[in-house]
Amino acid sequence: MPETGSLLFYLLPLVSAVLLTLLLMPSVVRIAQRVGAVDHPNHRKVHQQITPRMGGVAFLLSLLFIPFTLLDVSQTSQGFLLGLLIVGVTGIADDILEISSRLKFAGVIFGSLVFLLMSGTSIQSMGDLFASGVVELGVLAIPFTLIAMVGTVNAINLSDGLDGLAAGITLITSFCLACFALLINDQFGLILAIVLFGSMLGFLYFNSYPAKVFMGDTGSLILGYTLAALSLLLIKSGEGLLLSPMNMGILLGLPLVDTLYVMLKRLLSGKNPFLADKTHFHHRLIDLGLSHSSAVSVFYLLMFIYGGIAVLVIGSDEWLKLLVLLSLVGMTYLTLFCLEYFNIALRLPASNASQDSATGANFNAMKKWLGQTTPVVTWLIPILLAVPVFTLSMSGAWPIVMVAVMVLVILLYPWRQNHDESWSHGLLYLLVFILVFAMNTASTAWVQSYMMLVTALLAGWIVLKLCFKQHLRIFLSTGLECLLLAFSWFIPWLAGHLELISSEFQTLLLIVCLQSIVFLLATKIVLRRQPRRNRGLLIALLLLTGACIV
Repeated sequence: MPETGSLLFYLLPLVSAVLLTLLLMPSVVRIAQRVGAVDHPNHRKVHQQITPRMGGVAFLLSLLFIPFTLLDVSQTSQGFLLGLLIVGVTGIADDILEISSRLKFAGVIFGSLVFLLMSGTSIQSMGDLFASGVVELGVLAIPFTLIAMVGTVNAINLSDGLDGLAAGITLITSFCLACFALLINDQFGLILAIVLFGSMLGFLYFNSYPAKVFMGDTGSLILGYTLAALSLLLIKSGEGLLLSPMNMGILLGLPLVDTLYVMLKRLLSGKNPFLADKTHFHHRLIDLGLSHSSAVSVFYLLMFIYGGIAVLVIGSDEWLKLLVLLSLVGMTYLTLFCLEYFNIALRLPASNASQDSATGANFNAMKKWLGQTTPVVTWLIPILLAVPVFTLSMSGAWPIVMVAVMVLVILLYPWRQNHDESWSHGLLYLLVFILVFAMNTASTAWVQSYMMLVTALLAGWIVLKLCFKQHLRIFLSTGLECLLLAFSWFIPWLAGHLELISSEFQTLLLIVCLQSIVFLLATKIVLRRQPRRNRGLLIALLLLTGACIV
């Protein structure tokens, strides 16, 4: 369990990045509208209305200021900062003036080169990549590293095709990189990854489907540059013993290979490889019948799988990592090709409306009774959670974490909107998760048994609802829900695998994850287009969280 002092040191940049991005975004949107940095819908875009772009300016400022108020300025940090400014200005120029692809790439190349030369960072060796001896790059180290950086920037830039996609990819990747930095005790890399993670949390509030603002080339170029630079710094800091270029290649394998595949396909068709179209992996998922949010969720889940495997192969031979990467990509695209070839639609079947008349009286009576239980269960959830609250005694750093979660939920919950499933469900899950965690760490023995019983009862009610009421919509997770669910399972697994936490604490977190999913499904059933009920349930959970802290 982390110490209070160290946790505060890392919570400060996280919360600062979230708040700064949230506070700056309205001003950035107004500036974008004034200077004409807006995106118009057309045949190759999925959005249907004029939307401001250049939202990346908000998290550019977070990356420029927050890390360097906490850390000493060095040659490396100066190189990163100057390169970030060059790439950021290039993106702003493209969003406002729509400069040519040549000028845009020139700015990215120049900014990346400044970073490499000032920081003294480059990939010197690829290891025993082909099981025939170590591949030393020698004089090709700088050119090869520059190509890798520009390729990463281009991959993130081209992945920015659906609302929340590029930000979600960066969120997942930055979390993995933060764990790597923690493992090798690289404080600069850790703070940078935390700020990037927090900035994406704040930005997703505006960029989740349907997006209120796009990051534009300003954002996507900055994200690609930051991820590439951070990866190189961690490889250098770990001296290639723990992390290697192939680990980072697996972590970002999906967007990198998707970019290479699409550009090669355009070249073979005689088209400009940089001309945007709708042939990317995420577009093809939509063509298979997935909704916008579902396609983003699938991409997120694949990123978690790639990230998990990148962690599993740490310390393995480089030729094995290359084989793993090729196998992963091969299986991913083979599955996609098969779905397209056999024209398999990826959507839930519609419920059978005629089933009511075909069922017996007992079935209909049960269905009616279950419908009447919904308002009861709505308030039963906070009441059941309230029973053990006043027996809890939180200590150490966890009250600080709970306060941070409460602040985040209060700030980001869509209070003024009647129904926003993406954020209302996701934030309720986050709040329930921290409450369930608090109760499972109680020193009183009966509380854990009580939580098991409550979870089992709720699970039984959910099963009955699914059988008799067919609430299949509870499985239609939004992008934010998918991120939170995946993170809640991914974090204990990753932290346990890297031995950052004990096996007992890992087991505790996994139990909390399981119980929280049951509570999430229950809340998704009871929540309706009734703002008062939804807000009442949220306020009750906030009060319970506050009671845990007190």
